[in-house]
Amino acid sequence: MPELIAISFPDEILAGQAAAELERRSGDLALDPDAIGVSICERDGSAQLLTSHQPGSTAAWSRFWGELFDALVGETETKGLDPDFRQRVRGALVPGTSMVLFVIASAGCGAAIEAVSQFGGSVLRSSLEDLGLSGRGHEIALPN
Repeated sequence: MPELIAISFPDEILAGQAAAELERRSGDLALDPDAIGVSICERDGSAQLLTSHQPGSTAAWSRFWGELFDALVGETETKGLDPDFRQRVRGALVPGTSMVLFVIASAGCGAAIEAVSQFGGSVLRSSLEDLGLSGRGHEIALPN
């Protein structure tokens, strides 16, 4: 079963470094590099989501991240997303902070979190077992 992992950092830089480490070790971690996103909350309170797009990949992960990010920090109510997880993500994304988000099979969560432990951060986890996520009137689909 896939899990959504969010690791928050007290500055705007560490999430990008953690994402780069996850991408570098993605083969060992059985982690799709496109399943990694970085959110940065600028000092003015605006937030942005950065993702990578590997050669030969489809736009499915980009679509997933855009819709999920909107569900996490936007005003749209989202069915199927753990409200506690959503609230904790919102609480962690304050001005001057960053967060790395990634989707990985439950079996690989521990190794992936350990791979970026040198950067510190606070770990949040949410199961995506019931992918009945929906927002804006349509389902938010996890890429295959």
